[in-house]
Amino acid sequence: MMQSKMRLLPTLQLYVNQYYNWGRSVDMQELVIVRNRLTRQTSASVGASFSIFDGFATLSTIAANRALALAAADEAAQTALEVKADISRAYLGNILARLTAEHLTESYGTVLQQIEKVSALVKRGQRTTADLLELEAKAADISARIAEAESEEAVQMQQLRKLTGREEPFSTDMAELETLPALEILPEGDYLPHIPAVAAAEHSVKAAENSLRAAKGALLPTLSLSAAYGTYYSDASDAVFKDQVSNNRNPSVSLSLVVPILDGGKAAGDLARARSELEMQRLRLQQTAEESACNLLQLRQQCILLENQQESLRARREYCAEKLRLADREYELGSISTAQWLQAGEEYAQSSCDHLQCRCKYLFQKIILNLYYNECQKE
Repeated sequence: MMQSKMRLLPTLQLYVNQYYNWGRSVDMQELVIVRNRLTRQTSASVGASFSIFDGFATLSTIAANRALALAAADEAAQTALEVKADISRAYLGNILARLTAEHLTESYGTVLQQIEKVSALVKRGQRTTADLLELEAKAADISARIAEAESEEAVQMQQLRKLTGREEPFSTDMAELETLPALEILPEGDYLPHIPAVAAAEHSVKAAENSLRAAKGALLPTLSLSAAYGTYYSDASDAVFKDQVSNNRNPSVSLSLVVPILDGGKAAGDLARARSELEMQRLRLQQTAEESACNLLQLRQQCILLENQQESLRARREYCAEKLRLADREYELGSISTAQWLQAGEEYAQSSCDHLQCRCKYLFQKIILNLYYNECQKE
């Protein structure tokens, strides 16, 4: 863009030429023909040229490059948005893995306590060895799931450190994310102007429009003003160097009008390419806007759906927790089997994990909507 702006300024050149001539030449001092002589002529001049009218090609090129610069900035903003989304995804994935491991550890501790109780009951003959083996198998299964959750936490933490460049520990308190301001869900059309990808496509269309104007301007006549000041020295004259330089000074001013007639189809080809580029950028803008609107509609619907699912999953978790408490008492009384007690514990653990996953998904969708609409409050 800066280079295209500089084209508005006059050009300035310094010319220094050295000529050698064999045979006849002209003595410029005496204005006589000199025969059979090797002559040398040195000339120097300073010339400036200024374009008065070029069919607005330069101004259109500047506008096109300005739009391309804005499009590049929007593309950088889109990349930053995607990086923020990746950071949020890794951060919530780390929290989910950590909390899942904590819930599984709690369940593992409960099963270990039950194993101790059942071991005592087996010794007294009140429970069978099969009950004990079933509990031990469940403990081994939970232990494997804990290791899997901890491995996932390490992967997400490594990804988070890679994205942020931070080595210090990250907080796993989900309550911090709950403080995000409530987001008013607006129609997709209100979000689109805030999406950098759409803005970049709009600026690309403007750049193509201005490039088309510049191509059309190349078909128009051009008018330019030039001025030069020079002098020369020739050894064909017997006059001294200083006198020749002083006497041969030559200032000039010229006004040039250039009318294009035939250029081998170059201007017509540039015009056709500019029209094709404009059409392609318009199609790209339409496609980007439609895809963004569709994605935002899905985000909005998922956000609403996940918010409603949270309530139902919270109620199910409380129900499963109460069911587990009742199963603990019934198991101690011997009214239910070990399999039934394990089933109640599995249902509670699954309901807790489902609720955690739903909360993380909802917070992620909420963060993305904040990023798209009014910027993320917590990057």
